Amino acid sequence: MERIFDKLVKPLPPCAFHEFTGLYCPGCGGTRAVRFLIRGNVEKSFIYNPIVLYTVIATFIFFAFVVKYKISGRRLNKDKIILPMLYIGVVIMLLNWVVKDWFLVFRGIDLLK
Repeated sequence: MERIFDKLVKPLPPCAFHEFTGLYCPGCGGTRAVRFLIRGNVEKSFIYNPIVLYTVIATFIFFAFVVKYKISGRRLNKDKIILPMLYIGVVIMLLNWVVKDWFLVFRGIDLLK
């Protein structure tokens, strides 16, 4: 499976934000996080970019709510589910960005190498 996936995914150009500033953008590490998650390495996927794992988990939770409400016959208020999930995702993405750049700038540790 790994070889098939690697052949299908062509190398992406480097992040323009990272190339210009030397810092990471909020999405840096996302492609590698997806690759590790597909290969079953959840820990490395989380380290590279936790928003990828969060997106998968949030999607399953949302679909569980949809199924629950369809079975019960009640109307699902999607705003009560989607908006909190969106806000949590934004917070995770921003924290990931700040933590990675903090380690890079103040500790000299590159978490994505």
